[in-house]
Amino acid sequence: MDGASPTSDLIASMRALADALDRHDAQTARANGLGRNDALALRYLCERGPAAPGTIQDWLGLTSGTVTALVDRLARAGMVKRQPHPDDRRALIVTATHIGKSAHADAHSRLDQIAGKLAARLPQERRAAITRQLCDLARMVDWASSEAAEKERAA
Repeated sequence: MDGASPTSDLIASMRALADALDRHDAQTARANGLGRNDALALRYLCERGPAAPGTIQDWLGLTSGTVTALVDRLARAGMVKRQPHPDDRRALIVTATHIGKSAHADAHSRLDQIAGKLAARLPQERRAAITRQLCDLARMVDWASSEAAEKERAA
């Protein structure tokens, strides 16, 4: 962070965090013997709960066929299972199994421990402010991405 401007410092810091999280995700995928997208899908299911294949497709930006193959691989590994959708008998949802949840938790345990130690040192108000700021930054990136996608579609 060279101090060029508050905006460039913020973006550089955000990119540094994103890069570190990307490296962590890649390492946890390797630790579980998974491909990157497989591990990201498992993380999504463990952190957000069961999802339709289309939701996974949208979140990861993959094709339907790619998600089908991804879910097949995770199901063969015992990490996810397909279940009937509770509201639509024609649809399926994908759920992380105990094996998948354990693999995810084990792979992320070190980061969780370190984050827990940091959080314990911060007063509640500061933790809440940091959480809000990180969520705001994530929404900003999502918004900028959606704006870029809209411009691309319009061109």
